Amino acid sequence: MSKKEREPGLPPLGPKYTWTGWANQQSYVAGFFILCGGILTVIFYTKLPNNPTALIAGVLQMVFGALIMAIEYPFPGIHKLGVAFTNYYPRIGIYTLALVPALLQCPGQTGALCLMCAIATYLRAAVAGESAPVPRAKKGGKK
Repeated sequence: MSKKEREPGLPPLGPKYTWTGWANQQSYVAGFFILCGGILTVIFYTKLPNNPTALIAGVLQMVFGALIMAIEYPFPGIHKLGVAFTNYYPRIGIYTLALVPALLQCPGQTGALCLMCAIATYLRAAVAGESAPVPRAKKGGKK
């Protein structure tokens, strides 16, 4: 029996695996870690002598962490952003930019490592042709 032939009565090999859910959760958690790392960097800025980039990196970590969480959390109406929401390549670019300040200070490095995994997962999803689902309007209005 060839590989393409299957015995009658056997179920199909299963649904197509999607990477989007994994990437979404990894990115959301990475955004939280980066946000917390930025807060810690700004709070303990006075304890970091001779490090003028610490405050800038901390503020950038907070901005990028909040941005990542806002992109990944399913806010109503965010699908109206168009290609920035449905296509994963802009997300990969934004998240790669977010790695720079997160890797500069130790509190953000855990989030940066999580974000690297999320970028790899989104890249895998994008190469496989996946895109973000666009929410449909509910029929019948509110109840």
